[in-house]
Amino acid sequence: MENPNAPENANSQAHTDEESPLLPANSESKVKALTGVWTIVAVLLLGEFISNADATLVMAAAGRISSEFNRLRDANWLSTGYTLGLCAAQPMYGKLSDIYGRKPLLLVSYLLFAVGCIICGIAPHMWGVILGRIVSGMGGAGTMTISAVIITDIVPKREVATWRAYVNISMTLGRSIGGPLGGWLSDTIGWRWLFILQAPFVALAALLVVVKLQVAQSTADGAKESAASRVRHVDFNFAWRSWWAVMMGGGGTALLVAFVLVEAYLAREPIFNLRILRRPNVPISYLIISLQIMAQVGMMFSVPLYFQVTQRSSAAMAGIHVVPAVVGNTLGGLLAGVFIRRTGHYKILLVLAGLIASITYSLQYLRWNGQTGLWGSLYILPGGMGTGIASASAFVAMTTLLQPEEVAMATSGFMLLLSFAMTAGVTTENSVLGFFFQQKLHQNLNGPGSENVIQRAMADSEYIAHLSGRLRDIVVGCYISGLQHAYLVSLSCSLVASFLGLFIQHHQL
Repeated sequence: MENPNAPENANSQAHTDEESPLLPANSESKVKALTGVWTIVAVLLLGEFISNADATLVMAAAGRISSEFNRLRDANWLSTGYTLGLCAAQPMYGKLSDIYGRKPLLLVSYLLFAVGCIICGIAPHMWGVILGRIVSGMGGAGTMTISAVIITDIVPKREVATWRAYVNISMTLGRSIGGPLGGWLSDTIGWRWLFILQAPFVALAALLVVVKLQVAQSTADGAKESAASRVRHVDFNFAWRSWWAVMMGGGGTALLVAFVLVEAYLAREPIFNLRILRRPNVPISYLIISLQIMAQVGMMFSVPLYFQVTQRSSAAMAGIHVVPAVVGNTLGGLLAGVFIRRTGHYKILLVLAGLIASITYSLQYLRWNGQTGLWGSLYILPGGMGTGIASASAFVAMTTLLQPEEVAMATSGFMLLLSFAMTAGVTTENSVLGFFFQQKLHQNLNGPGSENVIQRAMADSEYIAHLSGRLRDIVVGCYISGLQHAYLVSLSCSLVASFLGLFIQHHQL
């Protein structure tokens, strides 16, 4: 149902396909406006760089951090905690940025991210580190969402994928540097510093936002409203078989049902208007990006562990092995941006993306047998490329048929699903890995002391690294078997995402 109080919709829609408020038709004005766009995007790059470096920093150091607390099997919580924070906060950023403006919300996200990093750096227990990751995730949600929304505010739809590709370069540089840097810091001055040292850089990013970022208020009346009147627009909603899991799962389900009912029938201005899910391409785009992110992030989480266990690699060297995947992300995003800009087509890219990514998971299953060298790590390049193509194309497919006032809210949903997929990917693959690793250990290790070996192998990667002889061959072989089952999860996700691309509705840009 269209908003009868929005008479400017037609005019707004008129400039979204081929024009932008910051890109006028006059050539001289267009050059100046383009410079303004570059200034805005450049300000966003440092924040994107830091938040993405954080992801691979933690992946590279996860084995060492969890092993220090004798919690190797819980290493996934370092990523899962972060993405839980993302999922909790992400739906609110789009709506709140419409009410309070993009800039204040971006600054809040930087503050949360920095506070979470400091908590991780000083935490004496594993649960404290996980808590810090949750707080950082709440900040990371804003960094991702607000940046994406600002770009859709200031450039035409046909140019969105191209400009997002430029941001993806910064993201990729962050992820590429994060892995080796995180491993090196863990090997030298300790893993705590890889969190603490992020805080000054986040402060610098916030300073650049304060000084340089100039974006218009997102709503016509927003600048005229008082803080009290703006608050009235906000809708305030406040072991797997253990009883804790049942209680939390049941509570989460109940809260989800309540959220849907409130948003659908009670909230005057919903945080996430469920009617957006009825728009063409929105639900399918959400599913495609979720499956592709699940596949890649789950795979990337396992890569450093694979090399640490099979090759006795240092944390720094293990981090280097994830670089091809993030390079692939950039290549895929750039290629998708150029293709969409020149042809106006995006559907074919969504079909091809999953097929390209599937090459990686097939090669890992067939070729990563414990003797993989540096060149073998290039097998993960197509996985990153496919996800980069899918990310750019799915975002364009989602926004193409939306009204301008729906874009920010839909973008929040897009980023929420992306964040949830990160959690689901890491948790699912780590659970599959742990289950089959333990099963294989019980099948192949028997006799006195075997149970102690199994428990220690499940808890500490350093213990596995110091094994030798026949015992090491058995344990490593069991670990590889567990990883192979995890690769099949990623392969399945990518193939399903490719199939879903066939159902995208095409609209010539």
